[in-house]
Amino acid sequence: MSVPKLSMFFGAGAEIGYGLPSGGKFALEIFRCSAEEDKERFREQIQSIDARSQIASQWLPDNYASKRLNVFGKGQFEGLVASSLENRRGAILDYLDHFDANITALLEHWQVSETDVRDKFMQEMDEQIGDMRYNQTIRLNEKLANRVRLFESAYFSAFLRLLEKHPADRHLKRIVRAYLELLIGAVGQHLVSQLNEEIFAQAPEDISVFDDLSGIFSLNYQGVGQNGMEIVIEEPPVLVNADTDTMTLFRELGRAVLEDIYCQAMDYQALIDSHFRYLYNPKAHWAKFSQIAIFLHTVQRYIKSNVIVDEEKLASGPGYYHDLLELSQHFDIQAIGTTNYNNFVRQVIGGTEAGEIPVYHLNGSVEEYYDPYKNQILTEPSQEDREGRILVPFMFTQSGIKPLTSVSMSRKYVELFDYFVQSDLVCVIGYGFNGDDGHINGMFRHLVEDHHKQLVILHYKSDRSTDSQLLRYYQEKLRLHSSANVTVYQVDHRRLVDGRIWHELLSQGA
Repeated sequence: MSVPKLSMFFGAGAEIGYGLPSGGKFALEIFRCSAEEDKERFREQIQSIDARSQIASQWLPDNYASKRLNVFGKGQFEGLVASSLENRRGAILDYLDHFDANITALLEHWQVSETDVRDKFMQEMDEQIGDMRYNQTIRLNEKLANRVRLFESAYFSAFLRLLEKHPADRHLKRIVRAYLELLIGAVGQHLVSQLNEEIFAQAPEDISVFDDLSGIFSLNYQGVGQNGMEIVIEEPPVLVNADTDTMTLFRELGRAVLEDIYCQAMDYQALIDSHFRYLYNPKAHWAKFSQIAIFLHTVQRYIKSNVIVDEEKLASGPGYYHDLLELSQHFDIQAIGTTNYNNFVRQVIGGTEAGEIPVYHLNGSVEEYYDPYKNQILTEPSQEDREGRILVPFMFTQSGIKPLTSVSMSRKYVELFDYFVQSDLVCVIGYGFNGDDGHINGMFRHLVEDHHKQLVILHYKSDRSTDSQLLRYYQEKLRLHSSANVTVYQVDHRRLVDGRIWHELLSQGA
């Protein structure tokens, strides 16, 4: 009797159980990283290029060996804020609308329990968190929003109560201002977009002069969100416990909440997109060329050196990668695709019966390098391979460009898709189907709509969404005409679906 064929696809969420950060946390940590070490490594690479070579004479600018190297820094904060407010304002407003629920969720894994936080507030203010609220005393201009649920929040009101008692506390004031800036920035961006799209409620379509006046309104991004970005990226976390004084505790809680918001809402796609093209043309803009090249080195170094993994779990489980060993007893696993940069999945299944399953890294990996001059990808290049070349780590970070930059990369996509088509079932774990991964989302859409394959999505259960709501959510994410071939299972942190390990349901439904 033949066993059903299965292919797997993993995103960052699949590795959280092994101690790795979420995609949002990872993005934030990269911008916190000092790039000086990577800058010097790249300088050595540039200076090692023979000035008589083709790459120097035809591709690099004059005096390339002595040119200043630039890195991403505070100057990019405004662009990060602008991109986040433009593209993730819905996520920001949703977080602020559910401020209390999000803080409660954060406190489940924080340094201090919610009970201790509430006790500290009671000791300081002689009232409970939520006894006093500001929804009747603070109102936003109705042109921006009719109702702001943040002002009804018990915790936001608690921050304001502390600020009322300690008006000279500049740190807490700065944090509260950051929340308000994000709120005003998100609703303000919506208003600006509406104004730019509807400057004239009515105008003759055949007279183009009216179209010329579109897009004249803009938001001052220096005044909305940049303050919070500076706090999150530049200020290190403070260790607190149940004995920490109330104001220090709430300052750190406020900073942690800001970090949580940016982890979910920070968008640096526009920043990367505006620089990536110069990787192919350093003469056109040397500063942007060096910024994107050094950034990719920083990403690689952070993953290799700074990401803390649970070595015990990686060695013996449990985790989604270890579940593959059990799955291989019930399915003929065709292939594994992943957007993750490390090679932990191969590390787990290597040396087992599942060790021969091909693994495709669709967004590159820490072992791959890219030669932009020759448009060539190299895997673990030797010192000889590196000589006379400029190589950058081959990793597609948050970007809408994500080019299929070489024949070998294009082949990866085609081969994985062919394996998907050969499979009876494709299971996706820890992958969010975000807009900047449209090149991958299109592959799944084609698989479901044109090849009528069954797609199973494991969704981490973080709220009270029903299965039907999530089915609709993923149908919209993938832009599918129908959800008939899609199944969504809600899994908890133990990889259980209603008390049962997820792969049992997969085996049962096959």
